[in-house]
Amino acid sequence: MNILQVQNLNYRNILKDISFDLEENTFNVLLGKTGSGKTTIVKCIIGFLQYQGQIIYNNEFINKQNIKTIIKNIGVLTDFNILSDGIVFENFIDKLFNLKYDESKAKKTIYELSNKLKIEKILYKNINELSLSQKKIVSFALSVIHKPKLVIIDDSFEELDNQNRKLIINYLKKMKQCTILLITNNEEDILISDNLIVINDGKIVNIGKTKNLLTDEKTFIKNNVKMPFLVNLSKKLISYELIHDVILDVDCMVNSVWK
Repeated sequence: MNILQVQNLNYRNILKDISFDLEENTFNVLLGKTGSGKTTIVKCIIGFLQYQGQIIYNNEFINKQNIKTIIKNIGVLTDFNILSDGIVFENFIDKLFNLKYDESKAKKTIYELSNKLKIEKILYKNINELSLSQKKIVSFALSVIHKPKLVIIDDSFEELDNQNRKLIINYLKKMKQCTILLITNNEEDILISDNLIVINDGKIVNIGKTKNLLTDEKTFIKNNVKMPFLVNLSKKLISYELIHDVILDVDCMVNSVWK
């Protein structure tokens, strides 16, 4: 079943007949160079822009009447997310109260997530005291604290330090009953995905299972997108008959080569 369907999406001269589906419980990457239209797609999905076409969430057509209700149930992390002034904990509790959590359940949810993302020490700090990387991971926590069925992340990993980036990626991988859409121009992010959507100049130029598309070098070269390092390394090792297939995980690569 598809959790999100984007059908014939057009916006001015930026998006041109964009269509794709996100299957439930999959990790999807929307990849394209800066200016290709990725963020515009996100803004259409979350109701920031008026567009032509149809967007369906969980079998419900998104429109002006239901967009606010639907967005409450989606986790959205973008570069234009704004945390409220005040204490980190207050940002979390306010969101959960708005979603009708009682106080006991809300506090339990906050403490459990804080532990998993290792932000207990900043839970009672003011937002203004946090580093940029800390603000990013708090924003991420705020976007997933209600355990949404769909999480949309738009390029927000780029400003994270390595430790927090790994924390977020590992958390995303472990999220159950959730569909992820990661919008990025970083080819290395492809490696954690099930499905890949490649966009260029406002058009989808290729879409499919990630491992299948990574064998199509023409798509990457034509659209000025680099192949991930592990893919290039895999192909070199295959040519030396050291491995037999493309490997997308570092640990698996190490185990395969150093048997």
